[in-house]
Amino acid sequence: MSKHHIEKVTCPSCHHEGDFEVWDSINTVLDPAMKEKVLNQSIFLYTCPNCGETFRLNYPTLYHQMEDLVMIYLVPESEVEKTYEMFYGENALADYRTEKYLYRIVTSANQLVEKIQIFDAGKDDRVMELVKLLATDSILKNDPDIEFDELRFAVDDDGTNILVIINKGEITGAVDIDNMYEFASSHCNDFKDLRDDDEIVINREWILNKLAEAENE
Repeated sequence: MSKHHIEKVTCPSCHHEGDFEVWDSINTVLDPAMKEKVLNQSIFLYTCPNCGETFRLNYPTLYHQMEDLVMIYLVPESEVEKTYEMFYGENALADYRTEKYLYRIVTSANQLVEKIQIFDAGKDDRVMELVKLLATDSILKNDPDIEFDELRFAVDDDGTNILVIINKGEITGAVDIDNMYEFASSHCNDFKDLRDDDEIVINREWILNKLAEAENE
């Protein structure tokens, strides 16, 4: 079941103290409406009842898409190792290990949303990290002076898989990646089955390490 509790928060604008609902865990089978609130990140937004100011509150949460056997834990960077032990350590969640669960640990709400969208699109996030590297090279080759902070997976209005180009928090463009994904996937034949892989922190650092290991073999 989904779990939540109330915490007192103080508005940084008017200093009024109010109640904020913190979601410790979210189960999309038992609370299907919560999935959209995660995707639009409204679960991290607090609106002061006194002055109307809205601001963001980041906190850990366990996202459980039980119908697809997907479990994603959003935690601070400092909690990643401890969270890994929760999934795969000696005292791991035995009930979940009996199923072919797809586990991930992320450290930001944006990463949480991206993982959900990748898996909902039937894609492999490990391959997607390689696609991001390929897309970065392509973008810079076409426009060496372009500035951007990251590429993030999304699905556009007509269902096309894209990477949005983000600079200083703003979307400045997009890249169609369907062909690029097929190419990248064909070069990842050595990857374990998605649900058999115990590497569950998948990001840019992970794919760079994976490529470095391949070069040293």
